Amino acid sequence: MNYDILCTFDDGQQANIEMQAFKQKYDYGQRAEYHVARVLSTGMKRGFLWQKVSQAYQISVLDFVYDTSCSDIVSRYAMRTKDGRELKGVQNIVFIELPKISKKEADFEKNTALENWAIFLKDADNPTKKELINNLANKEAGLMQAKQSLSTISSDHDMWLTQFRQEIAERDYLSNLYAIEEEKKQAIAKGRLEGLEEGRTKGRVEGLEEGRKEGFAKGANRVLSLNNLLISQNRFDDLKRASVDSEYLNTLFKEFNL
Repeated sequence: MNYDILCTFDDGQQANIEMQAFKQKYDYGQRAEYHVARVLSTGMKRGFLWQKVSQAYQISVLDFVYDTSCSDIVSRYAMRTKDGRELKGVQNIVFIELPKISKKEADFEKNTALENWAIFLKDADNPTKKELINNLANKEAGLMQAKQSLSTISSDHDMWLTQFRQEIAERDYLSNLYAIEEEKKQAIAKGRLEGLEEGRTKGRVEGLEEGRKEGFAKGANRVLSLNNLLISQNRFDDLKRASVDSEYLNTLFKEFNL
């Protein structure tokens, strides 16, 4: 489940603020890069001066850990050179990884406002953390307002945003299917390798022999299909050459997608 809000700050900067509940099969970083590019492009009309380009943000509140190599709760990504020099900071991606905030709950009085917001977003609907949320709300005025209006949050369903969300949902679905299919392919390939290794270890050659027969049969069928196509097109010279020239034979396989 995910929620997102497209908004414009007082200084004209635009942001897509999203909450993502589950880690998906695809790389969420690629998704975020696409998001921030779309946010930036929607704010630029024809004739727009480069000097007027405002910063754009994709702010993702994640209820899973994206970067296991770093303990930072908040991470900002921007375009940089290999040695760390930042370009202009126009496109910005911010990840707030909620599972990393748990260690900050015990002593929230020392936290930054952003860290306390992360705790609120993580545990606002957790009945076992009701006392913690009340204490946070009493400390932060903004959190008090958020707590009071939590059940009445709504978003602006204009045409562009509706289309944008539908497009993202479709990409999420298709990307997950693609990732699952890739996992299946890798599992099948791994199983085949393990099967071959086991066969070698036990000295069984039946599988290899069957594979050779199957490969020979497939190869013969390719050649037969190619011959039929060449004959149907009266390309007898090509047929004759392919029978003695293996490189030309492969060229014809490519030509006919065989």
